[in-house]
Amino acid sequence: MSTQQLGLASVNVSDDKTLVFSGSLTRHSVANLWLQRKDWPVRKETKVDLTDVDVIDTAGVAFLLEILKLIGNGKGPLVCVGASEQLKQIARVSGVESLLSLS
Repeated sequence: MSTQQLGLASVNVSDDKTLVFSGSLTRHSVANLWLQRKDWPVRKETKVDLTDVDVIDTAGVAFLLEILKLIGNGKGPLVCVGASEQLKQIARVSGVESLLSLS
């Protein structure tokens, strides 16, 4: 597993190519994470593991939608494992629940 520390958040790429995020996915951290996207092995089957994400805000949800665009046609859903209640609520209120498969 490779790790990239980026301020308040980090991303690991697991052996099965899942993007594993930890820390805070907020407006303070997602821009730095996004700069690292060229190093991510993204493909249509790419999954995101959010189990170790402590805090997420609307910028974090927008970040997940950008990953969705990156991996394919952007129509979704992006499989997100370990989604917090906070993320589920933001996705519901924002109307993007159908684009993110949250579990």
